[in-house]
Order: sequence, then C-alpha cells, then structure tokens
Amino acid sequence: MAKQTDPRLMQAMQLLAQGNAKDAETVCRTVLSEKKRDDLAMALLAQVCNSTGKYKEGMELIRLAIAKNGKRADYHGLLADMLTTQGDFRSALRSYDQALKYDPGHQGCIAGKANTFLRLDEIEKAIKIVLPLIKKGNEQINIAIVYAKALIENDEPIEASDVLLRHLPAKNESPEVRRTLYFTLGKAMEKAGEHKSAFESYEEGNKLSYSAFDLDSLVNQHDAIIKTFSKSSFHTLPNSTIDSSARVFIVGMLRSGSTLTEQIIDSHPNGAGLGELETLPKILHEEISDRPWESLKIDEINHIAKRYMQESASKQNITAVIDKQLGNYQNLGYIRKLFPNAKIIHCTRDPLSMGLSCFAQKLPPYTNAWASSLHSIGHFYNEYMRLMSHWNELLGDSMLTVSYEELIENQESTTRNILEHVDLDFNPMCLEFWKNGRAVLTLSQDQVRRPIYRSSVARHERFGELINPLRDALGL
Repeated sequence: MAKQTDPRLMQAMQLLAQGNAKDAETVCRTVLSEKKRDDLAMALLAQVCNSTGKYKEGMELIRLAIAKNGKRADYHGLLADMLTTQGDFRSALRSYDQALKYDPGHQGCIAGKANTFLRLDEIEKAIKIVLPLIKKGNEQINIAIVYAKALIENDEPIEASDVLLRHLPAKNESPEVRRTLYFTLGKAMEKAGEHKSAFESYEEGNKLSYSAFDLDSLVNQHDAIIKTFSKSSFHTLPNSTIDSSARVFIVGMLRSGSTLTEQIIDSHPNGAGLGELETLPKILHEEISDRPWESLKIDEINHIAKRYMQESASKQNITAVIDKQLGNYQNLGYIRKLFPNAKIIHCTRDPLSMGLSCFAQKLPPYTNAWASSLHSIGHFYNEYMRLMSHWNELLGDSMLTVSYEELIENQESTTRNILEHVDLDFNPMCLEFWKNGRAVLTLSQDQVRRPIYRSSVARHERFGELINPLRDALGL
C-alpha cells in the first residue's frame, strides 16, 4: 500500500511555490521532528536550505532522501540543482542523467540540465536537449525560459522573445517562475534594442520581487556604525596582532564590477577568489554582537581574527586570498581592526547604469529588498555612499577604489593598479581573465566568461526618461 503524503508537506510545497521559504522551513522541520525518516520532508527541507544559503545541511538532507527513496527523479534533479548552485557543474550533469534514467520526460530535469550547460557556456548542448520539446510545441514554461536564455546567448533575441511571449501572462505559474520569465524577456528585449518593452518586462519582474525596504532602519544602522568607528576614536581602538597581509576584501554595490575585479586577481597564479563568503558577518554576530569594540581585549580580537582565517582558508599557499562579500561594506571598521594588513578594494560604477543594472537583474528571492524599485535603489545608493565616504576618510589610501568604467576603458593600467595594491606582480594572465576556468557563482558569471566589452558602459542612456525615478532619488 502506497504511503500517504503528510498534508502538511503539501502545504510546504505551496509555500515554496509562493516563495515563502521561511514558513515552508517551519512546516518541514515540524514534520521531521515527528517523522525523522520522511524522505519527502527531507527533500523539501533540502530545497528550502538551497534557497536560503544553508548548502551543507541541504546536501546532507537530499542525500538522505535519495538513500531512502533512490528512484525518484525529482530527488536526483534537486541534488543536481543544488550542485549547480554550488558550481559543481559536472557532478550536476551526472545527477540530472540519473534523474532522467528514472523519468526520461521530466521537463524540470531537462531544463535543469540545459541550464547547467549554459553555466558551462556550452550553448549548443543546451539548445539540443530542449529543442525537441520546443518543436512539439508542448514545452513547459521552464523549458521555454532556458531555451530563450540560450537564444539570447546565441544573439537571437527576437526569437527568444517570441518563445517567451507565447507563455504570457502565465497566471497559473508560481511567482518565482513568473519573475524568471519577465526578467529573461526583459533581457531579450533589451538585446533586441526594444528598450521600452524591456523596461516594462523588468517592471513586471520587480512587482513580483521582495520589496520591504526600510530606509529609516538602514540610516539608523549606518549611524550606529559611524558612532562605533568614529573619526575621533578610530585610530586609538585596539587592533589585532595577526598577520593578515594575504587577505583581500572587495566591497561595493551590486553590479559594480566586483566579480570582474575578483576574477582578475584570481587569474594570477598567486591569487585565489573565495567568492561571497558569509563567514565574517557570521563570526562578528557570534563573537561580538552588541559589545563595544573598546571593551574587547587583544586576546579576544586575535581569537576572532584567527577564527576567520581558519574558516575561510585557501587550499593553497596564496599571496592574495579574496573575500568578495559586498555586504562587508558595513564591516570595514571591523575588518581594519581585525586585519590591519589586509587589502581593501572598493568597486564603483556610474550610479545610473549600476542602478538600472540592479533593477534589470533577477536577484535571489527575499534578498536586497531595495532593488525592486528605482526610487529605493537611488535612496539605498545615497545611504551606502554616506557610509563609504566615512570609510574613505578613515582608511585613506589603504583602500583602493576601482571604477568599473576606468577598468573597461583602461584595462591594463587599472589591472596593474589592482595587482600592485594586493602585492602581486603583473601577470598577463590577468588580462585574459575569461580563460580562468573558475566556476563563478555570482550574478556576473556571464561577464567574466568573455573579454572586456563596453556595451554596459552608460547602459542607462539607452533607457532615457524611463529611469527618471532613479535620477530623482539620486538627486541628479
């Protein structure tokens, strides 16, 4: 007799489809507290973990679910999705193949496999596995989306738009699927030169995005940081005595060229990019919380610094180890005190082009609430720059500012400045960063797979008055 599904797990599925990972997690953990070996609860909780960044726990859960019920294609497909999220693309492809062995027509797994080929820049392979479904005309929306992405990469944006438009308005799809549809359509329209239609698509995608931005709360948060690390007391606050000369911290707004900067350094034989680590914010929360910095003893400060170094260690003996967690712009005071010899790089970009790029980008659900409206983006940027101006006064020349536009226009000289700042000799490999072969997991993965291009410089100019709300918020 087939096992009946716990109705609470049906509720969890609905919550996940709505993008409500928090409540879905609560439901799944409640079921597992009563039924420790319920494989569906494990798989659903693994899906929640994957969407909220708890990758280690998620991997353990989905592997347990597969061990319990190894013939479910969707479990193998979820494992493949998670492997793709973490950059293990070849293992992901093997898991998709395992899923398709049990269910050859599983369109979710077919779409996932095609999307992984896109991440590997193997566009023709992606097209080949979805094209039979497209030709039949009965493709699910996830197949249409990945096919459209492949067409965009193949410089066929009009064809991509046609594929997506026939699936609108997609009212019966989940908000996340519809978000993906609209942002992909916007990208196709923009590439086709249809900027008004592209903007309308980006608007629709952002209407479905998380938007609970609280400017007053951010201002208060920054006020507290400035008070903690004030101009009058900063240089007298105690420092760590740990050697941190190999550490590099890159900060900046989203879409500011930070991934490109990291990739340039990582392309050096003595550079290693670790990506957007959550390590430092986690350690600061656990070790310091609300304690005043001046109350910490040197031994405690050294302990915190050592813990970070151990938990974010590079696998090799590297001269420049890069943490590109952009949110660390709020932690630069802690960074300078914990790691006095560390290198800091601040990536900047024209705020209009950067703001538009944030607005046109599908961000992970329930993140960056400020990015779903042009007004919010402008206000966030102003407040962000207020804090960065404070750090500029305190850190001076010890923080290198890298302009995206300057890097694009003067690649070699800017690259030399970056390498010199992080104590690396010039290496021509850094000018050919796209040959790196490294798996990039950030939103700029496409940019670092190809040589420097100029189409994103002054991107905002092509949208004219459509972005006036951003100009107004920025005071331009």
